[in-house]
Parts: sequence; structure tokens; C-alpha cells
Amino acid sequence: AAGEDESIRDVFANTFGDRSDWGKRALKPPLILGISGSKTYDFIWRVVNGEFPVSSLLDRAEETDNNGDDSVFQIEQLERIYILLVGTNNLGGGMLPEPTLKGMDAACRAILQLHEKHFPNTPAAMLFSELLPRKDDFRAVKMCPPRCKNVEKLVPYKSFMPGINKVNRALPDLLNGLREDFKNSHIILLSANNDASKVETNKQNSKANHSYTQVINCGEEMFAFDDINESDVYMPDRLHPNAEGYKLWSRCLKKGLDVILTR
Repeated sequence: AAGEDESIRDVFANTFGDRSDWGKRALKPPLILGISGSKTYDFIWRVVNGEFPVSSLLDRAEETDNNGDDSVFQIEQLERIYILLVGTNNLGGGMLPEPTLKGMDAACRAILQLHEKHFPNTPAAMLFSELLPRKDDFRAVKMCPPRCKNVEKLVPYKSFMPGINKVNRALPDLLNGLREDFKNSHIILLSANNDASKVETNKQNSKANHSYTQVINCGEEMFAFDDINESDVYMPDRLHPNAEGYKLWSRCLKKGLDVILTR
């Protein structure tokens, strides 16, 4: 729709920009690195080759005492929060769920490794979003050939949702692996689970003085609608949220930010 791009920018400016409550608390305005059609591998190339911001925002002249344990997540040293939504373009380009997951894992690791390189001994926080549902079934059908459910009979996949669901089910284990490798971090999974009021902690991986993966269930704030007509209100092309859709999703992001900053 005409003016939709400007409306989407206004949503994020009002929610997280200079004139928002979050913006007044932030040291700098949000830096957005997403581009149309980006897949995990070109995102990794971009951040490794110059797009990752390396300037420190906090004065670190006085180091906070952490008893020599760099695995302690210290909120007072937190200077940036990474928000990652990546992977759906891999599936939309014909990639299967398993390599898509490997790409998502590599994208997370690239960010956290760059953080460790440029900001050693300082905590990192990350909000990692599940893949949003996509109902653009005609694109899945058009991928055959070559990406077919049955190549010999040229039977196409009828939907992206089985692949998206397979990826999303694997994300808790993926993030638990990141937590083990980057203990000086706080990683939260934003989920489309319908119990929107529930915040789950992975008890197996929660240990004293260590960060752990939490799951925030956002339900309809992550477009978990059973009614396709209701979904179309927020995703009219059945793939991309419109301004009202991003306004809805921003509520889920704010829940994750609240958990990080009130820890």
C-alpha cells in the first residue's frame, strides 16, 4: 500500500526510536542491518566484512568485579542487545530445514564471536525470533522443479509451514548450544506459542551465575492465528508484516527486552 514503508518506519521510531521510552534509555538509536531477501550466508558476510559496529558505547575505565569469572552475565556492563530474525529467506529460496538451521546457528555465532573479539569480557544479550509463519503457499508450489516433495512425479510442496515448524522446533536446542559456548551472554527465544502470558526457563541449562536460554511465548504477537483472514490483516501478502503487523510484533520484542533489562 502507498506509504506503507513510511508507516513501518514510524512504528519502530515510536516504539524504539528517539521519541520512545526505550529510545530515551538507549545510548544510541537502533542499528538495523536487515535487507530485503537476505539469507544467512550473505548476512554473515556483511557483518564479518564491516557492518558489525565496533565502537564501544560505555566507559570501561573501571572494570566491574566479577571474581575472575567471565561467564557471569552482568547487566551493568551490557551496552548492546542483538535482535535476530533470519532464516525464512533460506527456506523461500529452496533450502531445506537442516541447512537452514546450520545457517541460523552460524549467523548467531558470527555475531557473538564478533562481540567477544571487539568487547572482550563484556556480556552480550540476544533476542532470537522464531521464524514467522508464512502462508504464501503459491511460492512453495512454484519451486517445483527443482525443489519438489516428489521429484520423479513433480509433486510440489504445498506450504512452507512444515519446514518452518521443523526449524522452530529445533531452535531451543540450537540456542542451548550457543549458551554453552558463550556463557557470558543472555539469549532469549521469542516463540509463537499460543500461551502468550507464559515465560519458560530451560531448567536443564539454568545454572547459578550463568546465562540461560529462556522462551517467551508471544502467541498472536508472533502471528499465531488459526484464522487466515485474521492473519491477512497483519500479513496481507502472507509473508511480510504490514505496519499493524510490526506494531503487533514489537510488543513481543518489548517483552524480551523487559526480561533482559530487569534480570
